[in-house]
Amino acid sequence: MDIKALAATLLLLAVGAVNLIPGIVALLPDRTVILYGIGVDDGAMALLMRHRAVLLACVGVGLGVAAFVPSVRHPALAFAAISKLSFLALYVMTPGLTLELRRVAATDVVALALLAVAALLAAG
Repeated sequence: MDIKALAATLLLLAVGAVNLIPGIVALLPDRTVILYGIGVDDGAMALLMRHRAVLLACVGVGLGVAAFVPSVRHPALAFAAISKLSFLALYVMTPGLTLELRRVAATDVVALALLAVAALLAAG
C-alpha cells in the first residue's frame, strides 16, 4: 500500500469513527444532552434521535468498510458527504441552536474536508 492509499484509508477510518460516536444515542438516548444539548423527554423525539444515531453509525460502518474495500469508496464517500452537507444546510437555516450543535456543525465541516482529501488521495 502506497502512502496515498494509506492516508486515504486512515482518513476514511477517522471520519467513520466520528460517525460512530453518535451511535451511542441508539442505546442511550439520554446522551443527547451531552452530544446535542437537548433532552428527549418525548417518546417520539427519542425514537427519532435513536433512529438518527443508527443512520449515522451506518455511515460510519460504510466508511470503515470503504477504507479497506476500494470498490465501495465512491458510494460511501457520497453518502457521508450528503449526510454532512444536509446537516450543515439545515443547521444554517435554523436559528437559536445549542452550543453543542455548533460543535457538531464544526465537526462536520472538518469531516467534509477530510472526506474531500480522502477522495482525492484515493483517486490519484
